[in-house]
Amino acid sequence: MKHLSFLRKHASMVVATCLSLSLFSCNNEDEFAPSKEGTVPPVEVSKMSEWLPKTRSIESTVSDMPVLHFKDEKAYDDMIEKLSAMNDEERISYFKELGFDGAYALWNRADEELEQIFEIDDENQFKEQIDRYKDKYRNIFSFNTIDSYDVTPYFIFTDDKLSLVGNVRGYVVIGNTLKTPENNTPTYEVDDEIAMAAAPGPIEPGFKGFKGASLSIKNGKYRSTMTIGRIVNGNSFAVEFKTKKKQFLWKKSVSASYSAELEMQSTKFHHKNVVVCPNGCKVSILNLRIETVGNVFNAHVRNFKCSRGNSLGNQSFNNIRVI
Repeated sequence: MKHLSFLRKHASMVVATCLSLSLFSCNNEDEFAPSKEGTVPPVEVSKMSEWLPKTRSIESTVSDMPVLHFKDEKAYDDMIEKLSAMNDEERISYFKELGFDGAYALWNRADEELEQIFEIDDENQFKEQIDRYKDKYRNIFSFNTIDSYDVTPYFIFTDDKLSLVGNVRGYVVIGNTLKTPENNTPTYEVDDEIAMAAAPGPIEPGFKGFKGASLSIKNGKYRSTMTIGRIVNGNSFAVEFKTKKKQFLWKKSVSASYSAELEMQSTKFHHKNVVVCPNGCKVSILNLRIETVGNVFNAHVRNFKCSRGNSLGNQSFNNIRVI
């Protein structure tokens, strides 16, 4: 019996040893196995120098610039959808955690700096700081060439998606392809009276305001305007919202949210609706086709409000012509 017990004990030790060796062997195989393609992250921070053609002469500031590398188109689209659902604070926090200093983060820092300058009440000091500000950012952003008193920093490209996920030049990498903006020109916001007097230039695309269909409200230094109009490349009515902060003669664009009660009436149509435009959005497209209303209509705006203050705007417009 003792001999049998010894054999059983010895056998169990041998089995345990074999199991240990087997486990150790498996661990070593995983450790030295080549990495699988599935480990490629959906998005990662890369450098422009890794994706630019080697034959091209590129300035060092561009080649050293960070750029987001997306695994594929789906990863790119998923990121746009994810960021679109976030507020400004959440987006800034996300990019900080990702370690990406792109267009969105750079613009927000520049805007915060400009916001502080607009609190200066001494005009000479204010002008001095504005000049320094424009010198600091002139190689990063574009400044309004139509309205010299608009000191808002504009991207050097026009693309809503790339202004969110692109670097400051508007580049991203999808798969193994460097994606560049289709429109490599800035889009300036221009007040109607300045636009009429200025030479043609890049202005807000996609929206066309109707003559005599604008209402403005003031909240301290903030002036907010809503304009009834249409989508240029479409057949729908739309409402554009803008807010500018003004100090002395200078102004800057400001992000805000808006709401207004809008009533539209013509010989063949009468409808009331509440128009809402969330923070970061400039144009609210109405689910209303132009032929439904006609080419001439009246409009009544009630309780136009901007998140920058408590002022309310009310105004009626008669015989607005669709253009």
